[in-house]
Amino acid sequence: MTHSKFLLKSTGIIVLVAGMMFSSCDKTTETEQEVITTIVVHLTGPGFDQEFTWEDLDGDGGNAPVIQDIILPPLTADIQCHLHVYDKSKTPTADITEEIEAESADHLFTFTINTADFTITSNDTDSNGAPFGLETIWQTDQPSTGSVNIKLYHEPTDKNNAANPGGDVDFDVTFPVKIQ
Repeated sequence: MTHSKFLLKSTGIIVLVAGMMFSSCDKTTETEQEVITTIVVHLTGPGFDQEFTWEDLDGDGGNAPVIQDIILPPLTADIQCHLHVYDKSKTPTADITEEIEAESADHLFTFTINTADFTITSNDTDSNGAPFGLETIWQTDQPSTGSVNIKLYHEPTDKNNAANPGGDVDFDVTFPVKIQ
């Protein structure tokens, strides 16, 4: 047998043995990625208790999401907001909110207001005392229209920088807002 044929045959055997070794090793099971299909903004205040929904049941690239306008009364302080996050691709529907809350140190909700005349203040912290944003307080001013963009960051690198906290974005939704 020539040297090049021996080398080629030896290399092939090494690749075959290595392949069998790797395929026989235990593979770690990846955690099933949650699908986020529905975001509910639950707002309560003086004489006010309403939910507003953003929903995209068929995911990216399919039909456009169905989005309800958030309608708020003017000149109202202390509107409590609690976000709910669901995966309606499962039966029964999976409420992901509790999982996000249990992993609060690894998550951050951010809010960006565009044009509408109101403010949002965080009303909670994560398990380490850093901003979290699942619970917020909204305060409206004069009648106006605009929108609010809500993002959920996973493993943010700087939770004190809501404009650019780093990490991956789990969801990025925008609700139209009317203060009337």
